[in-house]
Amino acid sequence: MGQHMLSVPEIGFIDKDRNGRGDGKQHRVRGSFQGANAHPFIATGAGSTTTLVGAAANLATSLNCLRLGERFVLFNSAGVPKEGTVFTVTAHNGTTTVTFAPAAAVATASGDTARIASSDAFDDLDSLDAYLVATGVYTQAQCDKMNVNDKVYAVRLAQDPSQWR
Repeated sequence: MGQHMLSVPEIGFIDKDRNGRGDGKQHRVRGSFQGANAHPFIATGAGSTTTLVGAAANLATSLNCLRLGERFVLFNSAGVPKEGTVFTVTAHNGTTTVTFAPAAAVATASGDTARIASSDAFDDLDSLDAYLVATGVYTQAQCDKMNVNDKVYAVRLAQDPSQWR
């Protein structure tokens, strides 16, 4: 008997088993959820392989307001991706510096931009896994044995247990 999804596949769904990169991350850049900015952080100074340095955060325009846990791809000043890695914001000093992981291949420079890659549990398989592991109910080994439908169901159940009776 065929499997049936609880809903249509989410935007950006990538099946690890059919993905040429073999990693399930959403590598396509999409707009920021923070406003109209396609690139919510613009570096104005030299950083390191794990930091971006920019102007003070501007809440009115959502510029330089990356949030903890958001994932992004680095682009150089010409708009060309610096590398294919998806980075995760691990710290923000509230004004000018964002720390991220894993480390980039080269240090960030003035003019580099961070463009949101995915920020939602339903964006890709790694996001589903990360959300479930963060709940403390599941381990990565358990997530590896679950199909997409199981993961979607588990995330929805974790977000609102009263929706399932």
